Amino acid sequence: MALLQMAELLPEKMDRRSWLWRRKSSEKSPGETESSIGSMSSHSERFSDDQVNLNQNSQTLEVMLKTDQRENEHNHGAKTLSEKLSEALLSINAKEELVKQHAKVAEEAVSGWEKAESEVLALRKQVEALTARNSTLEDRVIHLDGALKECLRQLRQTREEKDQIALQVLEKKNSESESTLTSIDTELHYKLEMAEKENSDLKLELSSMAEELEIRLIEKELSIEAAEQASKLHLESVRKVAKFEAECRRLSSALQKANDHKSSLNTRSRTRRTPSMVKNNEIRKTRRDSHVEIDLMDDFLEMERLVAELRENELKVSRNRLKETEWKLAECENELKVSRSQLEESEIKLAEREYELKASRSRVEEAESKLAECENELKVSISRLEEAECNSAERENELKATTSRLEEAERKLIECESELRASRSRLEEASHKLAEHENELQGSKIRLEEAECKLAEREYKLMVSRNRLEEAEHKLAEHENELERSRNRLEEAESMLAERENELQGSRTQLEEARYKLVECENELNTSRNQLEVAESKLVETESRLEMAEAGLETTYAKREESKSRYSLLEAELEISLQKVKSLESNVRKADAKCRELEGEVSRLQHEAQSTKSVNTAEEFRFLRLKHDTGLAMAGSKFAECQKTIASLSRQLKTMATLDDFLIDTNDS
Repeated sequence: MALLQMAELLPEKMDRRSWLWRRKSSEKSPGETESSIGSMSSHSERFSDDQVNLNQNSQTLEVMLKTDQRENEHNHGAKTLSEKLSEALLSINAKEELVKQHAKVAEEAVSGWEKAESEVLALRKQVEALTARNSTLEDRVIHLDGALKECLRQLRQTREEKDQIALQVLEKKNSESESTLTSIDTELHYKLEMAEKENSDLKLELSSMAEELEIRLIEKELSIEAAEQASKLHLESVRKVAKFEAECRRLSSALQKANDHKSSLNTRSRTRRTPSMVKNNEIRKTRRDSHVEIDLMDDFLEMERLVAELRENELKVSRNRLKETEWKLAECENELKVSRSQLEESEIKLAEREYELKASRSRVEEAESKLAECENELKVSISRLEEAECNSAERENELKATTSRLEEAERKLIECESELRASRSRLEEASHKLAEHENELQGSKIRLEEAECKLAEREYKLMVSRNRLEEAEHKLAEHENELERSRNRLEEAESMLAERENELQGSRTQLEEARYKLVECENELNTSRNQLEVAESKLVETESRLEMAEAGLETTYAKREESKSRYSLLEAELEISLQKVKSLESNVRKADAKCRELEGEVSRLQHEAQSTKSVNTAEEFRFLRLKHDTGLAMAGSKFAECQKTIASLSRQLKTMATLDDFLIDTNDS
């Protein structure tokens, strides 16, 4: 009977202790189930093993009770039953201790479950924050999409306008170069024809002058022969005059002798009159004859003197003619020298015109090469814009993929929440049934493992996003390298501009105003370059800030607005530079008009030079024309360099705008 009472008391004690354990678990379950899920999952296996042992012990007790009943019926083995009962009591005490341990384990499991629920709540808050952030990012992406499309549209419009302006300028330059080439060709042909005509005229003049020289030489020879004959006649006349003078002297001496003889006869006549009278008559006759002869001699001498004077006059005339012929020969020689110098100058002018033709052709070739380079640069910029559009499309696809993944994560989190609610309901049911509770704990452990897997997937996704951020940083570094290359190109363009400025120092004085205006434009370009450098430094600052973009998206949006304002400022500066280029074009046109006026003056001077045949005016005209052509060429080259710098600035602005959009897209992603 005692055994039966103990057997009846055992299930009551077991029921009471199990009820106490259930009450404790039910009291702790509504507030502590959420925090004890993790620890219960860790101790669920051990608890299940203890439960199996309890079931086995209960079965053994039942077997023992049956045996005791049989022994009571048969009154055998009382001592063995008492021993077994004592052992059963000991085992019951041990089981009670095990139950207490299991209660502690259950409490720990409940606290772990509560911790897991708090972690799930934190994860849920993070997911909500991520969803809010994703929504803001989606709004920002939509806004940035619209802004990017607007920027691309504006860039396309500006590119088309600049292409049209460049094509118009190139067509204008080509037409101007063709017109200048045609005018130069016509002028050169006209000048060649004029030079050929002058050469033919000079050749005719030379032939006529040679004939005149031959005639004059013949005349000179004849005059020399006549002079020689006259000199011979003069010598003969001189000889004759000498002979006549000798005869005159002889006759005068004879007259003196006759006079002396007469005086002597007079003295004798006094003594002798008659014979002396006869002699006097004879002497008178002889005197008469001598006077007649003397008169004849005087006449003859006068005739000889007149002839000699005539011959001397003829000699003087011949000498004057010789001097005139010599002077004319000197003039002819001077004219020949002048004609030869004119021929040499015409040949030099022809060589200069040929050199100018070659230079103009080389300029045309350079202009064509520059056109080809501009077209290549336009193609490169178009390809870069296409690449930027492709990159933006890829970023949009990545953003869409991330949004889809976030939606999947939210859906999975909602499923987790529903599963957690189901697990809570199951835990409440498990508070009534220990076995069901253990099964539910195992299921919750599996779900927690799934949540851990999901967390691992989230971490993997975070790693993937970080890798994408690293790739974006690498692309940013590549873009920075491209910016450095563009800076190097800008420095090369600046060195080219400095070389052009050094070449412009030797330009002509009439284009100094245009040169000063070009220098002002270059200074403004330098200021724009400085502003570009400031913008680049600000871009570097924005890049450093973009690394901290996850901390604040509002600051990046403000920076984007600042970059837009800077872009608008740079566009305004570009418009100002374009207006200055237009003013430079007007100045160049004014210079062309002045040059045309100078050409008119030069043509007028040329006509005057042709009328006066002065060599100095022709040389001055040639010098002025060369100076004018070189000045125009230098001004055209300077204008082309300015256009190149403006095009490079516009390209850099485009790249900066695309980089800003790309950086903002990467921050959003």
